[in-house]
Amino acid sequence: MLHRLGGRWLRPLPTLQLRARGLPLVPAPPSGAKAPALPVWAVASVSAAGAGGWYEALAASAPVRGAEAVLLGAHAATGLPWWGSILLTTVALRGAVTLPLAAYQHYILAKVENLQPEIKNIARHLNQEVAVRANQLGWSKRVARLTYLKNMRRFVSELYVRDNCHPFKATVLIWIQLPMWIFMSVALRNFSTGATNSEAGFSVQEQLATGGVLWFPDLTALDSTWILPISVGVVNLLIVESIALYWLCSSLMGLSQNLLLRSPGFRQLCRIPLTKSDSKTPYKDLFAAFYTKFISRK
Repeated sequence: MLHRLGGRWLRPLPTLQLRARGLPLVPAPPSGAKAPALPVWAVASVSAAGAGGWYEALAASAPVRGAEAVLLGAHAATGLPWWGSILLTTVALRGAVTLPLAAYQHYILAKVENLQPEIKNIARHLNQEVAVRANQLGWSKRVARLTYLKNMRRFVSELYVRDNCHPFKATVLIWIQLPMWIFMSVALRNFSTGATNSEAGFSVQEQLATGGVLWFPDLTALDSTWILPISVGVVNLLIVESIALYWLCSSLMGLSQNLLLRSPGFRQLCRIPLTKSDSKTPYKDLFAAFYTKFISRK
């Protein structure tokens, strides 16, 4: 026998409350009047899912309505134009939700990295013990290998439990960040197309049409300059500017977040354990790597 080796959802603000906060509202079209036609891209993208399709169900889901409420609440509370509200909401969500989760992810991965010397030591001793047992009991190579793997998995699992650092815990960031990104993007598309169940749908759409800045004054239109989509990526050339702005802000916040998590002082503040791969001058090392890869070659 082998021996063991040592929040709450924010509700959409009613029309009267929006007026009380001084936000410009466009009255609903009178009975019999035709609602403004949606852009061709909006009709194509929404109708492609078909009535009762998966996209329609997603657009009307509770998480998306919650994202709409967050955006409306931020816009009403700050009084900023819509481009500013999108920027502020992105920064707030990144700072309050994803930054703590990213710090926790680094905390778990650092503990896992620090376990590697102990895991290698256990693997070496276990391999020797299995070899001895295989010779004594006449095990085949296959049986010896399976015995080694089974016990190694058990030992490693016990180490993860002992230090409370199972690697799966490091994936919590993606399970939160990806759905949040999807719900916010669909909520902004609902606003841009007027595809919302609230009576303020068209008024939000009209506000977005004049809520941009610089070269993108209309947040419901495609970016004719392609500056925002190219900033996000070539694959996003057909997204409306409100979504492109959110994605760009989110990407920039993600970059800032990753740079912050390289700071020794911030890692110490978050109680992230030191590892052999940690650098005392991370930003200097990044610049040196960037210079070597992209500048010194020229």
